[in-house]
Amino acid sequence: MKALNLSLAVTVLFISASFSWAQGNLAGQKAPDFTLKSIDGEKAKLADFLEEGPVLLDFWATWCVPCKQALPHLAKIHESYKDQGFKLVSISTDNTRSVGKVRPYVKSQKWEFPVLLDTDNEVLKRYRANSVPMSVLISTEGLIIKTWIGYHPGEEKDIEKEVKKLLASKTEPQG
Repeated sequence: MKALNLSLAVTVLFISASFSWAQGNLAGQKAPDFTLKSIDGEKAKLADFLEEGPVLLDFWATWCVPCKQALPHLAKIHESYKDQGFKLVSISTDNTRSVGKVRPYVKSQKWEFPVLLDTDNEVLKRYRANSVPMSVLISTEGLIIKTWIGYHPGEEKDIEKEVKKLLASKTEPQG
């Protein structure tokens, strides 16, 4: 009986660790660089955004209700800290059949942050995710600070706290 319980505990631990890894637990790792087209047809590269300051990538889709709940909160964080170099970069994972809905939706929301298109989910997969919404906070040095999977009301407070910490460390004098 003890062997069965131990075996079960090890299996649960292994599955939990595997799920965590597969779902983008990338804190401390170098953020995979990418180039995607924006909704305006311009090419955009992660490295270029990082030159200005920390970046929050937010993977979403027009059909995703939790994504639509989270994005207005993230937009407020972007508005509050953009003058300090912070940038929200949203990445739509809509496929080729639904991507036509992205631009009209973004324009209706009057968002002022970059919106990129990942119609084949190539970038989403590089960040080890298989679902949206997913947010990834990246330091100016290109290191992943934290990831958030799904949307839970109030989570934006944790995101804002992490953004503030990154911006504070960016302005501290380097010894």
